Amino acid sequence: MATGGGAHWNPQSQRWEWADQPPPPPPSYPPPAPPSYPPRPQGGGQGGPGRERSWKVPLLVALGAVVVGGCAVAGWLVLRDEEPKAPAAAPSASGTPAAPSGTGPDAASSPASPSPPSASPSVPPPYTVVRDDGGFSVAVPAGWERSLDEDGSGSFYRRPGDRSALIQIFRVTEPDSVGTCELLRISSQDLGKRRPGYQEVSLDPTPGESCELVYEYDNQESHGRRRAIERITVAPDGRRWALLAAGPAADGTTVRANLTAAVESFRPQ
Repeated sequence: MATGGGAHWNPQSQRWEWADQPPPPPPSYPPPAPPSYPPRPQGGGQGGPGRERSWKVPLLVALGAVVVGGCAVAGWLVLRDEEPKAPAAAPSASGTPAAPSGTGPDAASSPASPSPPSASPSVPPPYTVVRDDGGFSVAVPAGWERSLDEDGSGSFYRRPGDRSALIQIFRVTEPDSVGTCELLRISSQDLGKRRPGYQEVSLDPTPGESCELVYEYDNQESHGRRRAIERITVAPDGRRWALLAAGPAADGTTVRANLTAAVESFRPQ
């Protein structure tokens, strides 16, 4: 084919070009650097640092909820009168009878002082008031002693050599936002998983922002069935305490009497 104007075929571009057309500029090397972007936050996740924070907060809140819920359950695991790990070498009583006001070795040399409002009241037989190292005084059946051969927390009282019945007292450390009946409801649910033959008899509020749980379960120490009554009581200073009385289910009247005497005489120190 005839071409005019000095046209010629360029084998590199595979096209006809005019002689007076300047050749294309050679490519520049090295190629330009890609545009720079802010580095991605460490740890992955889309959406930048703001997105990462939005995940951390719900995670912490969820963990906090688990911890609080776990606290409530773990705290009430102390409401357990487990079988003893091993027999005690000898009965040990750290609870001592509370001395009446105006008596003792210094009574003759010092004037009598009025009893404080928290002074332990006198109780009729068959009970006696003891002052416990845990920071309270309480009435227990006469002859009962502080037992150290226990798996639970707090203070336990039993008749020496007889594990069929008991009294247990301890501080409630869960937040006040968890109500007394809610704590006992959690305790009842847990006991239902761990106690053979567990049966909740009642769960009712009592005067003074207190609450009471009555239940039974199979127990060899109590010769078949054990009845237990747990009462959470609120002290004048706002602290909460749990008092538990337990014994053979066939002797439920005595279990109730033991708890009533403990509740009515209980005085934090």
